[in-house]
Amino acid sequence: MPCSASSAPQDMAGPVTLLVSLMLLALCTGHITLSGPVVIPPTCCMKFASKEIPMSRVVSYQLSSGSVCPKAGVIFTTKIGRKVCADPKQSWVQSYVKHLEAKQKTSLSTKATGRRSQTRRHPANGTTI
Repeated sequence: MPCSASSAPQDMAGPVTLLVSLMLLALCTGHITLSGPVVIPPTCCMKFASKEIPMSRVVSYQLSSGSVCPKAGVIFTTKIGRKVCADPKQSWVQSYVKHLEAKQKTSLSTKATGRRSQTRRHPANGTTI
């Protein structure tokens, strides 16, 4: 079938679009690689605990910010110093945080009144039981 003059621009549209797309991709790739690696702070949660940890093992918590970290999370610290990331949307996580906050408020109020709470220490390493 002979080529007509009107089909020539249409035949060129495919290669031109491809060429422009490749040039745009090359420009974007150059810009992305120049920006450098993304640094994630060590206090960020990359994944959450798959199951609930016993409350009796938890001694404190801290929040990992969603504005600094890829995921907002709660980092629980256990009696043996292990850090466990948990999903702040989970009901057990919210309950633990409330419990630890109440415990901390009670601890602060006893310090203010001068009354001491009894704490037991592990004889081998001095950690609070």
